[in-house]
Amino acid sequence: MTYMVTYFRWSTSDASSIYKWYTSLVYVTPIIGGFLADRYLGNRAAVFIGAILMAIGHFLMAFEASSIFFAALVFLILGNGFFKPNMTTQVGRLYPPNDRRRDGAYTIFYMGINMGAFLAPIACGWLQENTKGGFHSGFAIAGVGMLLGLFTYMFGQPFLVEYKEDPQKPQLAMGVLSEEEAEQQPSLMGGFYVWVPLILWAGAVTLLAFGTYYAFEGGIKKAAPALISGVSLCAVAWINGSVKNAIRDRVTTIIVIGLFAIFFWAAFEQQGNALNLWADKVTNRNLTVDAVPPAIYPEAAEIFADEDSSAPGQAHGLWDSFKNTVGRFGIIFQLKEAKAGSGGSVINPVPTAWFQSINALGIFILAPVFAYLWLKVDLSIPTKMVLGLTAMGASFLVMVLGATAENQKHSVDLKGPIPSSINLDSEGHILIPSFIKLGFNGPTIVKNDPAHAGRLRVVNGKLECFGVFSDLERDALSMLSTPQSFKDQLEVAAKGLDQQKSEGKPRRFDLTLPNGVAGFELRYGGFHPQGVQFDNQANRLTIKQTLAEKDQKALLVCAADPSFRSTLDNLMVESSKSRVSPQWLLWCYILATMGELCLSPVGLSMTSKLSPRRYATMLMGLWLLVSAFGNFAAGAMGEIYEHTPPTAYFGYMTAVLFGVGLILLALVGRLTRMMHGVR
Repeated sequence: MTYMVTYFRWSTSDASSIYKWYTSLVYVTPIIGGFLADRYLGNRAAVFIGAILMAIGHFLMAFEASSIFFAALVFLILGNGFFKPNMTTQVGRLYPPNDRRRDGAYTIFYMGINMGAFLAPIACGWLQENTKGGFHSGFAIAGVGMLLGLFTYMFGQPFLVEYKEDPQKPQLAMGVLSEEEAEQQPSLMGGFYVWVPLILWAGAVTLLAFGTYYAFEGGIKKAAPALISGVSLCAVAWINGSVKNAIRDRVTTIIVIGLFAIFFWAAFEQQGNALNLWADKVTNRNLTVDAVPPAIYPEAAEIFADEDSSAPGQAHGLWDSFKNTVGRFGIIFQLKEAKAGSGGSVINPVPTAWFQSINALGIFILAPVFAYLWLKVDLSIPTKMVLGLTAMGASFLVMVLGATAENQKHSVDLKGPIPSSINLDSEGHILIPSFIKLGFNGPTIVKNDPAHAGRLRVVNGKLECFGVFSDLERDALSMLSTPQSFKDQLEVAAKGLDQQKSEGKPRRFDLTLPNGVAGFELRYGGFHPQGVQFDNQANRLTIKQTLAEKDQKALLVCAADPSFRSTLDNLMVESSKSRVSPQWLLWCYILATMGELCLSPVGLSMTSKLSPRRYATMLMGLWLLVSAFGNFAAGAMGEIYEHTPPTAYFGYMTAVLFGVGLILLALVGRLTRMMHGVR
């Protein structure tokens, strides 16, 4: 998330939309991967395929182009579809059916996964801060880690001995019905028993109908969620209708608990979305000093955007491409000169990525405790789920308190008038126009959203805000004051540079700034000196690199109204005093981790216990689909994060989580009985 908004300069809502689709599809594809493994490939071959695809995706993310970024996401989505359900299913197959040790085994499995999840942000975050490649060197090392993991899995095959059940001597816990016995045991749903698959089919058909309608109307983004949900619900309805009696009770229990788990994941996945931005922009990441040094100007690029491409006139064959790729990986891992041997403080500021390690470290430390707890305290699976939702609600209650501490008032003198392109409402709140296009050829609507979630306004010649005013918000507002004449020139320059690149010519475009641009300041762009240069005497901008969307936005900030931009700079510095202690995120993540250990590994174990053998991997994929819907909801919430005050944003989630937990608590007894002895 931070990569998209800081490197590509995408808006928070646009980045959240991409995050929403990526993290959702990551959990949709396991259904396909599970089906292929059950029918054709087998678990181990599917894991191997998935690991290779994911490694390719990570290596592709080491390149800057947005088109390659999206291609990398596709590889990661497909790879995870093969990898995750099949690796997870193999854990359950190491133990006899209904063995209580499975809960502990899945918890230990979770602990192992999160040992890597703890080390990865530490390594990638350090590389981002200290190497020339920045984010991209972190992505590259992730690909290396994926390959190391694959080699470990391959060499460890002799130690993975799956349990082979003797049909004459089934290994069952006392009071637990075998699958064959459960098929003969009457359902506990009464008259509702017949209606469950019919309701599921009706829901699936309804969703598919809505999806088809939206598809023909041109609303692709609206159509996809309904179509994916409809197809998934078809699979659920088919499985539910294919089993009978107590087996149907068990499958229905998976479905019901899965619905509640969606709310948990919608909140939990804020760690990669809103909470990640909170860590980057709102948290005081300096641990040993009191001052919060604001980054007024972005750091200049260490790598020239086009320096790793072949020189004009050279052949662009496969060998040249290979040499350029190898050369690039040699460059991105080089230490930044300012950092090499400087002995500077690693913890001032702490890399934002390091906060992502809190959850993984918590799991690594607490997983054995919870594994032992589940062996000693005989709680039902639905009860554990209630505890998970409650802990998750408590974690966001902590963030409500943190947001209250952040919501301090700041103001600076307004230098000059507000630019005519900036709108104000009746109370002086600054409004940002957003453009919404309906359908393929529908009308364009201009919507004015309050800047800084309605916490920024002009009052008596001052610019006043509550909370931390970030550099992202400064840039978004600054661009609105850039003269249209410069925007037109920049569009011509971008097209000209693209044409030169396609013709194999050296990239160069000289642009004389129009009269409306005053106080052009290249420091706001963060460009490599060889890529973009500005001659102040001649008032001329020389561009020697192709201009991606992020580069054009950076130049728009450079050409913004200087007095307004300076006011925004001052407000950003002043409001940095509202940065809050990292302890708010620390305790939020610890409570979320406790909730995760109550819900996630237990859910995996539950699915492996309650699933009929012939649908085991497919149902595991469907359980992972719960996370897909949760991630989609998390991304959808993230789209409104920049327009919602933090206290309200975190407060809504707290209320919903506690409310859903109470509803599930009321159903615990019924769901426990429907599991027919499984604990």
